Amino acid sequence: MTRHPKTSGPRLIGMVGMACLSLATAGCAHFWDEALSNERDWSYATGWGKPDPLKVLSKGNDGVRRAQALGDLKEPLRNGGNAQDQDAILNILATAAKDDREPICRLAAIRNLGKFQDPRAARALEEVYQQPKLPFTADNNSLIRKEALVGLENTHDPESRHLLIRVARQPGPVTEANLTDRQQTQDEKLVAIRALGKYHEPECVEALKYVMKTEKDVALRNVALRSLEDSTNRRWPEKRDAWQNAEVQPLPGTAGDSFIQRAAWWVPKW
Repeated sequence: MTRHPKTSGPRLIGMVGMACLSLATAGCAHFWDEALSNERDWSYATGWGKPDPLKVLSKGNDGVRRAQALGDLKEPLRNGGNAQDQDAILNILATAAKDDREPICRLAAIRNLGKFQDPRAARALEEVYQQPKLPFTADNNSLIRKEALVGLENTHDPESRHLLIRVARQPGPVTEANLTDRQQTQDEKLVAIRALGKYHEPECVEALKYVMKTEKDVALRNVALRSLEDSTNRRWPEKRDAWQNAEVQPLPGTAGDSFIQRAAWWVPKW
């Protein structure tokens, strides 16, 4: 019978500790993805000694590594950098988001732009969404457009509300549209409707009311109702029939009412 060499107690404890620390630092899923890869690199698995992302982007051709580097870029002005650094990083991310040959790299850049507070990041995301044609598969093209809207939702840029309103108010797909196109339209509308809940401008509220009045899809109306309540801090009718009136009044007894108004709502009316 083959006997395996014993591992000493201190060494075993050290190995377990290193593994736990690695998982805590890099994340469980990322650690195992890297550790089980045929081209594993322990600096990426553990987070220790990872190459500078700018060097990776300037020299590397590996799409996965470039995507990781694009995701690792930080917003300079929020991390001790200067305006020149800010311009350079934004240009790198915006260019990758719009023109990179690898969809995984475009997605990494788009998701990172959604973390930036610089208004130019929002403008870049708007350009990504409005590109007339993307060169990838239908699924990847749809995902890129959707993630650009999610990025705009995360930036909460004031000017982005205009594009979000247009997406939320767009008509549903024609009956003859295939399942992929129908799902893409619904996904984009859902993100835009959800994002409008973070705005309090009257035009955003009106757009959400329009969705409640005209949208036949129950899931989209449910999201619109939650966004409308978040935007106005008031309760609104849940049933679609109530929204077919020309003027829709919010239900009483809401957070926006005074104490006397809320109390009066609960007094029985005989």
